[in-house]
Amino acid sequence: MIEVRQVEAPDVGARRRAGAVALLLNNTFEADSRSWKLARSLTASGWTVTVVARAGDGLPRHEERDGFRLIRVEQPRPLAWLPTPRLPEAATGESVRPHRSLSARLRSTAIDIVGRPVQALRYLRLAGQWADRIAEAVPGADVWQAEGMITLPVALALRRRLGGRVVYDARDLQVESSRFARLPGPWRRLLARRERAWTRAADATVTANGAYAEVLRRTLGVRATIVFNGPPAPPAEGGRAGPAGAQIRDRLGIPASTRIVLCLGNVAPGRGVEQLCRAMVDVPHAELLVVGPGGGFRERLRAEAARLPAADRIRFLPGVPPEEIPQWTAAADVAAMPIQPTTLNHRLTTPTRLFDALGAGVPVVASNLPGMGAVVRETGAGVLCDPTDPASIAAAIRSVLDAPPERRQALREAALAAARGPYAWERQVDRLLEVYRELTSG
Repeated sequence: MIEVRQVEAPDVGARRRAGAVALLLNNTFEADSRSWKLARSLTASGWTVTVVARAGDGLPRHEERDGFRLIRVEQPRPLAWLPTPRLPEAATGESVRPHRSLSARLRSTAIDIVGRPVQALRYLRLAGQWADRIAEAVPGADVWQAEGMITLPVALALRRRLGGRVVYDARDLQVESSRFARLPGPWRRLLARRERAWTRAADATVTANGAYAEVLRRTLGVRATIVFNGPPAPPAEGGRAGPAGAQIRDRLGIPASTRIVLCLGNVAPGRGVEQLCRAMVDVPHAELLVVGPGGGFRERLRAEAARLPAADRIRFLPGVPPEEIPQWTAAADVAAMPIQPTTLNHRLTTPTRLFDALGAGVPVVASNLPGMGAVVRETGAGVLCDPTDPASIAAAIRSVLDAPPERRQALREAALAAARGPYAWERQVDRLLEVYRELTSG
């Protein structure tokens, strides 16, 4: 397994000066790489860290990990008698929309007019109840850090009750992402106004890249500190020939002669997994590993992939915990991330797996979009493609896999240089710690 260098722990005096931070997550902390890195690094820097995640089936409610505490809290359930509409399905990238009858459109409009306000009121009520449950488990914190917009009102409620400061980790443009981006215009604007009010009520905002920071400045009127999803310090020996990569290959029974294309992360609409599976038809002598959770959507894609000519070279594997991501990434010959331009959030994203690939010295094939494209061009660590075109994805992958050894070595060195330089995780942690110091120094 790859050895990840820890941030050096400060002395006892520094530990006494640090405070307590609670990371509030709208997930179960099974595959949240950013929060995992934050928790470990903050602990190593002398902070007392509690990760507050959502409860999940079969998951322990209390854990101790790497010096920090993890608690999982059951979210309050909505009132059964309160009818509310479901959020729209996330965009899939398909250009053709199914025809709906007039009665279906009228029914949908009525649901939006009546149900959306009820949905908003219900969430505000549930956020307060959620904060009550967290307060029972966490007696207080100097910093309540909200992972995304959903937990931001929870953090504000906890500040009112228990004191401390609130940091908004706007790691995505949430109003412009996934199902929120497909809400009817009036309700999306209402949601944006609520996010603006909540963000301005927070004590500080951080975000995942410069493009996000500019959107937050323009739409929310706040200055966000940039904390990239950078990789931990690269290991001395990595790549498919190293012990970590060889271990994954041995576990999966993949011979050294077979190249590995890795698609790591949540299998969700807009991530380009279906286009990548189709592209593998034109990438011979290579196997695609789709590693990540995804529920029903993932199973539908898995069934579709089973009907492709390259079906015997495509594997869908369960998600892996964050601490195993460097090991899996190191096993790959190329890391593919053909995220679709379905939302503004996707167009500007710089996902964690991009930086994980840099940290492992693995060349990337990424979407030629403003977010990822800028990083790949700046670092020279991969090849860009049209994510909507399987032929373009396949050509980009082949250009990496079939490159001469000296070209592949140059890609590896470029990735590692970026991981040790401006995107190094230690630099990102230093920026966040400076935010904390400014908030708690008084």
